[in-house]
Amino acid sequence: MGDSWRQLKVMLRKNWLLKIRHPFATAAEILLPTIVILLLVAVRTRVDTKIHPAQAYIRNDMLVEIGKGISPNFQEVLELLYSKREFLAFAPDTEETRMMINWMSIKFPLLKLVHKIYKDEEELETYIRSDIFGTCSQI
Repeated sequence: MGDSWRQLKVMLRKNWLLKIRHPFATAAEILLPTIVILLLVAVRTRVDTKIHPAQAYIRNDMLVEIGKGISPNFQEVLELLYSKREFLAFAPDTEETRMMINWMSIKFPLLKLVHKIYKDEEELETYIRSDIFGTCSQI
């Protein structure tokens, strides 16, 4: 036990001498944590510490039922396209695209009259950039 006390005293003396010989490092070791703690205290005093009650994430009138929004439903969009002789574009021209249109035509028969399928996205983009875009020409 005597050796432990002697060793501890020697280590404490060595540390004390190091602190005396390096005053700037010693000051930084003391001042920097003190400044950080004071800044944290200052920020904490400016923050609202009031405990707010829990609120439900979903509130009344947050969700809109299907068909009750301000946008027209799909059938009305198809009727508008048909009356203006405009088309609903689809790309690419694949079996899956045609099958999707056929399946949707069961519920919306007007889709058969107002759809136009382009070979690929490039052809659709070429048409959109062309001079005849939006002229409502009959196909």
